[in-house]
Amino acid sequence: MATLALTMSACGEDDPPPTEPTSAATTPANPDATLPPMPAVAQEFTPNGAATFVAHYVRILDYASKTGDVEELARLSSPSCEGCTRYVDLFRSLYRNGGGAEGRDWTRSATELRFQRDKAAETLATTTLRISAGTVQESADSAAKNFPATEDLVTFGLTYDEEWRITQFVTGGVE
Repeated sequence: MATLALTMSACGEDDPPPTEPTSAATTPANPDATLPPMPAVAQEFTPNGAATFVAHYVRILDYASKTGDVEELARLSSPSCEGCTRYVDLFRSLYRNGGGAEGRDWTRSATELRFQRDKAAETLATTTLRISAGTVQESADSAAKNFPATEDLVTFGLTYDEEWRITQFVTGGVE
């Protein structure tokens, strides 16, 4: 599959190495933000459950991008999901360094699902991921940069083991 190439912030070669995760709960940088609750149907091993879980995951991406609170994003992501880890590290680093994001709302379109009835098999969910225009300040010492709206076709891989978990987060659709 294609590698992650979404444009939330500049994720280039000059970026610092990812920070080590901590086990302590994080306090959101935006105290008005609330963690979106997991819909009950998103916990079901059904096609509707998988699609609802993907919608919930995008809401969690939106929350993490606005707060720096990545605990739930990391919990819903498989440790082996490179695309997921990049966003966890990005949001954690952004807020740890005194930066943040304004605007940059994360939404998605309808999801095309390739549901696997075998729980061990990977279900694939393709959707258009939209991130609205906004500003990103990379650290307390840097100026805020304007970012245009983006729209990318992305595919999430997910598996079920008592709950759904994202195993892949890549740009592009499934052939």
